[in-house]
Amino acid sequence: MSSQTVERPVEPSERPEGPDGQRPRRRIWRNLLIVAAVLLGLLVVLVAWFLLARDRAEQLTQDDALEDFRAATSADTSADGRPAPGVYPGAASGSESIGLPGFDEELGANAPVTVTYGDSGCYTYRADFNSHHWRSWTFCPTDTATFALVELQSWTARKAPALDVETLSTYSCAVPLDFLWDGMAPGETRSSECTGTLDTDDSVTGDVGTVEVVGTETVTIDGTVVEGVRIRTSDEFSEAQTGFERGDWLLHPDNGLPLSVGIEAELAGGPTTYTENFQLDLGSLTPAT
Repeated sequence: MSSQTVERPVEPSERPEGPDGQRPRRRIWRNLLIVAAVLLGLLVVLVAWFLLARDRAEQLTQDDALEDFRAATSADTSADGRPAPGVYPGAASGSESIGLPGFDEELGANAPVTVTYGDSGCYTYRADFNSHHWRSWTFCPTDTATFALVELQSWTARKAPALDVETLSTYSCAVPLDFLWDGMAPGETRSSECTGTLDTDDSVTGDVGTVEVVGTETVTIDGTVVEGVRIRTSDEFSEAQTGFERGDWLLHPDNGLPLSVGIEAELAGGPTTYTENFQLDLGSLTPAT
């Protein structure tokens, strides 16, 4: 009588493990997925902490700007055709980006405007858009204009854990850009040559600017009717930073006070691209002092 050997099926737990086995590979992939999930979770936590812990911009009040104005005001307050010195109420809309995700900021709605006097009949018009960003324009009388732009400054700051960015850019015009002059006619243009520098490095940016007269426009500001002068500005940047700035301005015809300013700008250079878009409008023609 012959005997037969019956082979018992190998249970999964008894299958061989080794270079040709499947279980070690599954275990490795499972471990890799666990590690990846843990790292992703840590990354999400770090990003959230980084963004939530950053210093957020705050609105500045007219009283905040007035305190700074009183501390910095010189003894010279004679107008000489200039806008009255002091702090004007202003409102702004728009945004500013330094090119880092999560760090874009809204501008306004409180945007006090401060007018201060300098030498030789010059005055500076500064808009505080928030606690992280302000801009200022300095206008002076020249041989060709009642007031011409001779300097522009822009200050920007961002703060977060392990990040502290603070930059002041200054554009000085060897050839000032005329803003207001006698006999301005629609379609007339003027040009300028300026040089931009940063307080953070030695880079130099070239700026060729133009202004075009659009015409006149009647506006009412806090009950006062003004026939303003509408101009458009255009700047092309080169060298260290490249890009453009487009401006739409409404000026008081008597003293050149900007009643409204609209700016669209984009500057590339370095690791990120800076962009800014805003509309600024004065709320009164009478400043607080």
